[in-house]
Amino acid sequence: MVFEHILPSPYLKPFVKRYLLLHFKVGQSEASFMKPYPPCPEQCLTFNPRTTLTSVNQHTDEIVNRTACYLSGQQVSRLNLHITNDYMMLKVVFHPGAMYRIFGVPLALITDQYVDAQSVIGNEIKTVNEQMANAGAYQQIINIAEAYLWKKVQKSKIVTNPVSTIGQLLVENPTRFSLDWLASQACWSPRQLERQFMERMGVSPKFLARISRFDKAFSLKQINPSLDWLSIALQTGYNDYQHLVKDFKQFAGVTPNVMMQAEKNSPERVLGIVTDHIPTR
Repeated sequence: MVFEHILPSPYLKPFVKRYLLLHFKVGQSEASFMKPYPPCPEQCLTFNPRTTLTSVNQHTDEIVNRTACYLSGQQVSRLNLHITNDYMMLKVVFHPGAMYRIFGVPLALITDQYVDAQSVIGNEIKTVNEQMANAGAYQQIINIAEAYLWKKVQKSKIVTNPVSTIGQLLVENPTRFSLDWLASQACWSPRQLERQFMERMGVSPKFLARISRFDKAFSLKQINPSLDWLSIALQTGYNDYQHLVKDFKQFAGVTPNVMMQAEKNSPERVLGIVTDHIPTR
């Protein structure tokens, strides 16, 4: 079994932030797990070479049976992921704006959506997923993904623009910048910045900053379980504890303590692959 964050090869670093490779396998054929997954600032291409998963939206109860390979825009709702006993996944997490540059899919169309990659970016992705299913080693799965991504990068004619830099700023420092200042740095009006952000990121700059701040608070608690919530709120840019609770209820659907209890029952922790003080984001 494996749960590992992997950095991309140097030639893909301008586009790919990291890979998440995981493989859960237990003896009981009827075993299943539930992973609570609240929003974090990411846009992804995900491969499920063996079995697929089912997601349930915590807010709407919508049930989605995901396909073998899918694109995901910016998530804004908490999902509960139901995973089988032999589940393998490679998730490609892109830098802000990079998924749009590679595939040309307007991110506004897939915000909070998980769309079949084959229907959007072509049949070649089916062959890639099949190659991963037949791979003899985990590293081979990474190699297959990188060969495919590099081919797509080389064919892309979409150039970068300030959204990539601004998106990275907001992911790293979600409370430091005003919309007017960000727009001025791009030599755009605030309206132009919003429009470009919606196309390449799927959400507004302000909303991305909120998701990033929430994610930083969630991850900080994972790393420091004994740290009280008020300290976490203040360290991650919230005005007070109630301000943090408001975001948890919106993005996780529950209070902070209830969310952390659900996180303790994640498959990677139940199976002992990931221990305490290690974030899983």
